[in-house]
Amino acid sequence: MIKYQTDKTIKDIIANNEKDNIIMVFGKGTNCSVCHAIEDRVNKTFPDLYPNLPIHFINIDDSPSFRGQHLIFSVPTLLIFEGSKEVHRESRIVDFNKLYKVLDLLTT
Repeated sequence: MIKYQTDKTIKDIIANNEKDNIIMVFGKGTNCSVCHAIEDRVNKTFPDLYPNLPIHFINIDDSPSFRGQHLIFSVPTLLIFEGSKEVHRESRIVDFNKLYKVLDLLTT
């Protein structure tokens, strides 16, 4: 079962992320069919490919502050953070090959 984070919780998670620690934030919309498909793929493949990668989910429709702070204009948006710094972003059309390459570099 996926637990969606609140606006404040996700901001705290990012702010308190250790310097060399990698995390992913998955932003989705409520009525976004593409979001559901991407979320399903992430949930089915990422635990095996990146077992130590924490993935935090947030509903962007319920989090206008987070959306504005991180300049999220379309969904789905996947944000990769190293520490509290955003190092990669995929929005709308997620290029999984590119995302895998970035994660492979960051997690090795």
